[in-house]
Amino acid sequence: MKRSPQKDEIVRALGPGGPLSTILDTYEYRDEQLHAAQAVMKSVKSKLPLLLEAGTGVGKTLAYLVPALVAISQGKRVVVSTYTLNLQSQLIEKDIPLALSLMPEIKVEVALLKGRGNYLCLQDLDAAEGDLLQSVDPHLREVKKWARRTQSGDVSELPFRYAYWSDVAANIDSCRHQECLSFSKCFYYQARFRAAKANLVVVNHSLYLHYLAGTTDDEDKRLLPEHDIVVFDEAHHLEDVATDVFGVEVASRDVSRLSDRLRRIKGVDINPDRLASLDETSRELFALFNADRNEYFFDDVLTAEHHVRLKDIGTRLCVGLKETEAEIAVATREADVSSKDRLEGYAKYAIRLREHIEVLLFNPDPGAIRWGDRSMPSGRGQYARAAEAITTLYHTPISVAPALRNLLWASERTVVLCSATLANSGGFAYVRDRLGVPEKAEEAVIGSPFNYKRQAMLYVPHEMPTPPKVPSESYTDRAVEVIERVVALTEGRAFMLFTSRRMLEEVYARLAPVSPFPLLRQGDAPAPALLEKFRQSPNACLLGNQTFWEGVDVQGAALSCVIIDRIPFAVPNSPITRARTNRIKDEGGDWFRDFSIPQAQIRLKQGFGRLVRTKTDCGIVCVLDSRLIQQDYGAEFVRYLPPASRASKWARVEAFWKGLQQSPEGEEAADG
Repeated sequence: MKRSPQKDEIVRALGPGGPLSTILDTYEYRDEQLHAAQAVMKSVKSKLPLLLEAGTGVGKTLAYLVPALVAISQGKRVVVSTYTLNLQSQLIEKDIPLALSLMPEIKVEVALLKGRGNYLCLQDLDAAEGDLLQSVDPHLREVKKWARRTQSGDVSELPFRYAYWSDVAANIDSCRHQECLSFSKCFYYQARFRAAKANLVVVNHSLYLHYLAGTTDDEDKRLLPEHDIVVFDEAHHLEDVATDVFGVEVASRDVSRLSDRLRRIKGVDINPDRLASLDETSRELFALFNADRNEYFFDDVLTAEHHVRLKDIGTRLCVGLKETEAEIAVATREADVSSKDRLEGYAKYAIRLREHIEVLLFNPDPGAIRWGDRSMPSGRGQYARAAEAITTLYHTPISVAPALRNLLWASERTVVLCSATLANSGGFAYVRDRLGVPEKAEEAVIGSPFNYKRQAMLYVPHEMPTPPKVPSESYTDRAVEVIERVVALTEGRAFMLFTSRRMLEEVYARLAPVSPFPLLRQGDAPAPALLEKFRQSPNACLLGNQTFWEGVDVQGAALSCVIIDRIPFAVPNSPITRARTNRIKDEGGDWFRDFSIPQAQIRLKQGFGRLVRTKTDCGIVCVLDSRLIQQDYGAEFVRYLPPASRASKWARVEAFWKGLQQSPEGEEAADG
């Protein structure tokens, strides 16, 4: 059979003896990478959606970039969407330049586009002098110096943390578009213009979904240029991001943030009694949700009397916001030029806030849930008062599949979803259901090229009891005993990944006084700083949750052990999980098999994937959850993890580790 020209181009770029083999010193031909690239090329050619899982070490980024470049050479435009900023940076700084070096004859214009809040607004920066708090902040002068030398205006380049960044960042409310005096120098619109001219645009999932939904205003509909192909890398996060984008939320600090900003504008007289009344009404509203739990449905905490009061207070709050909008309009007509644009922005913010409250309280969607949570503020800005918990109320779709069917899958674009952890139990039934993926979508599960049998061992201690719902003292003591034994064998060099902050803290409290190895705890420093310290500290152990389960790449002997406290099932009592499992039950499904197990399988693969990142990495993954070997469903988890050696008895673990130290791979890894 005659091969297509596109396949020939891919083989030339990625195959044996191709340019990749001469450019990369560490080149090793990977048949899996070629198969992944050919699957993407087939999708582009057929215009059918593709679900692609490419295991660690496949090189999935090049596997979709090379077909993307072939498509660009044929006049198509491609958008690549990621979940993390880290992957965006890696694409722009490393992966795309490498792909272009493989196919230098293809003319490509590349652009990176982030959400508005990442870019400095020159108009709002000028207006900061008129802010009673910002004008006396010593960092304001440094921000202005940075503004004169930065090319991008991207906050990621700001060499310090500015507490008032949200006040000087580009935002849709105060944006004057072409009417702004700084429009020709606007960092955000310069990024938009670059994206409009580019044929390869890198964005994030949130921005892309906002573009699809056009939820803010007509500007979002023009956020990206027309394109033929979209690739979602880190696609296993798409449902969570869509849940946020297609929902509505209002926080207890939102009204006070508006009134505080109005009070801080010099020379503008907004009735202080009205602002005080607005703040008080907001406090009344959120006081109804002063629950003794972190997350809850409205009906979990509101009595019948509360529901009546909620409507009354909500009505008064919406009326107050509408009156404030009118007063801002009057003040805008009388304000000087420097204050006028900000006031118009605050009026838009008040309108959007009122509309969100109306959705939450008066116009709920039967396909959505209303729920709330209480949390401590993060950061050190003026609104992050350590003494005040923040209550946030949400109107969240139970399923994002209908919206994605209308907005994403109904388009004529080629859509590729890819991740190292996208499938469960060897297939895509779960992700198809959650994201409304059409039946016609193609599928490809491509395993890792690594020799997991030789490089890694999965250790599930047989003596560990079934994890209790809430960690008991005796259970935690037993877990710490196993952890100490494992890290003593590997001489530290361990990630300890937890499914709850509580368990992390309890283990840390027991280890800290006795551990011979440095302990690094998530939250004690920013994640990048902790990771760098881990890399630079021989024998360190890092205790983390959420952040360190994925997207973290530590190669060599610095990471020789990953310890996972339990199977990462979703918290069953969280409102979103309850709503989604209840819907599955109502439709006659098995919520545990259809929802909880697939979700946890994907998450466990992510944690496991921290250990082996190259062909010379080796070590032990220890899961402190005996359900993996004692429950029927545990076998299904293990079957679809990377095919490592397995052990439940300590003697086998010691023998495996000894073998690693004596093998060429182990020696190479130990030398770093």
